[in-house]
Amino acid sequence: MSTAILRPRVVTASVVLWAVWLASCVVASVIGFVAFPAGALTTSVAGVLAFVVWALVGWAVLRVWRGSPSARIVLVVVAAARALLGIGDGASTLLLVALSAAAAVLLFVPSARPFFVRR
Repeated sequence: MSTAILRPRVVTASVVLWAVWLASCVVASVIGFVAFPAGALTTSVAGVLAFVVWALVGWAVLRVWRGSPSARIVLVVVAAARALLGIGDGASTLLLVALSAAAAVLLFVPSARPFFVRR
């Protein structure tokens, strides 16, 4: 008999929101690099850092999909950092902050908590 806990719908919804958020941030980064070109070194360093950050967020989203409690915390930290870094940047940034905040909150609603218990 398996003791696996089924993934709650709020976790699935959160993962979908995180995926939309991640894709939007990657597109925004690419647009930023194209629209506001800098020196080759600056663009290269920024591109590598952006790739590393987005890869780590993608990894955390996949881990949340599988029920990792530590990845859930990582995504909350990412949402908080994005909110702090995006203060006063305009409507699109406000939308991304709201999206990440909603995705983070969904991971902590009562119906999601049992899915993130260490096994």
